Amino acid sequence: MYMKQLFNYIILVPAFAVMASCSQKLDEIKPDTQITFDQLNDNNLPLALNGAKLALTSNNAFYLYYSHQDIMSDDVESITLTSWESNNVSPTENTLTFMFRQPYTAIATANMIIKYGIKNSISEKISATVGEAYLIRAYSYMLLSEHFGGVVLVYGDEDPKVRRDRNTLAEVQDQIENDLKEAASLLPDYSDARTGSKQAAQLLLARLYLNQGKNDEAILLAKDVMDPSKSPLQLGSDFPAIFKSMANSKESIYKINETTTPTSDQYGLSYIFGPGKTVGPDYPGSGNNWIDSNLVKSYESNDIRKAYFLRAKGASIVDTVYFLMKFSPETTPSYPVCRLSEAYLIIAEAKARKGAVEVQEYNALRTARHASTVQALDFSSPAEFLDEIEKERRREFVGERLRWQDMRRFGKLDNWLSSLGQPATHALLPIPSHEFLVNPDLEQNEDYSK
Repeated sequence: MYMKQLFNYIILVPAFAVMASCSQKLDEIKPDTQITFDQLNDNNLPLALNGAKLALTSNNAFYLYYSHQDIMSDDVESITLTSWESNNVSPTENTLTFMFRQPYTAIATANMIIKYGIKNSISEKISATVGEAYLIRAYSYMLLSEHFGGVVLVYGDEDPKVRRDRNTLAEVQDQIENDLKEAASLLPDYSDARTGSKQAAQLLLARLYLNQGKNDEAILLAKDVMDPSKSPLQLGSDFPAIFKSMANSKESIYKINETTTPTSDQYGLSYIFGPGKTVGPDYPGSGNNWIDSNLVKSYESNDIRKAYFLRAKGASIVDTVYFLMKFSPETTPSYPVCRLSEAYLIIAEAKARKGAVEVQEYNALRTARHASTVQALDFSSPAEFLDEIEKERRREFVGERLRWQDMRRFGKLDNWLSSLGQPATHALLPIPSHEFLVNPDLEQNEDYSK
């Protein structure tokens, strides 16, 4: 089936066929099987959830779109993804298809799980699975709204003959909020980053609230995430373990792992950010994407994060640049969704936005990273402390697709786009052109053609 037709079939009629496929084993997902709503039962519901995760990764290729918003930002430079670096992406760009299609495919599967759960009164046996389906649906809508703004909300019971208008960004964010609240009410406390938890839902909701300027709500949720009486989460010094797929780091709250590809460990985020084989035969990567040198130079010498940059020449780069090495090459690539350090920096930032310079959470993270700490008197104003928090967020989360929303929240996005000769409306990406073949009345984002 032609992919465009398949995609629209998926998002409009998810109750009849879900292409995020499931096999008879939780750890073995194959694309040659399908499951319908009528085939769901308590025992195979986790298989459908795995199918939603597989769909989100574009069948083990999440790297194809996970990192592109970072390339648009001031954190990353690229010699090959020039339209992304210049923030002038064409509606016909193929990567947009993954950005738009894959979250919707995951949503279709999540909708089916949620529908099954509601039909069966969300029994104790399936509550965690249904809760994670709400979490996946919320995260998928976060991806869509961060990339495209308002998008069509789908629930699995839509009339396929009706071409619906896009919902507003506010409506999409309301749906995300409701889904995360529902997820938090159903999910257990954290035990492993590979499965959903109450803390994962709370932290994503705190992130949403921070971006919306709801600072009090963000603080309360972030504090709950950090509560040591509810989970074993804690900051530590084993920084690289956070990003390894099978390591159960107490800092990693939720991550999406791809299924094992035993023939190669050269994909995932290590491929996007790695220097490639021009440096050595065992180095993954294209050697075409590197990190802003000023960011790398902002790490103190004892900061343990500084060790995860490699200064070298890449595939087609004349100058010596810095490559990001914190994502290990693995046959099971892993993608961070949220982790504990974000809760600490959310609290510090939200308090500063309320007019208080309270350095406790900032210092706790810096201590864990073996970096110097500060005193409140070191800052002349909350605004000055906010500047430092922004810098720390860049150091902590580089390559984890948080920078674009940070630039928006810290008021840096308009000037950044202007410096590249682009309008402020290019903070959003264009809806892919092929969507208008199906629905000509769909509205394109401003300053883009259909």
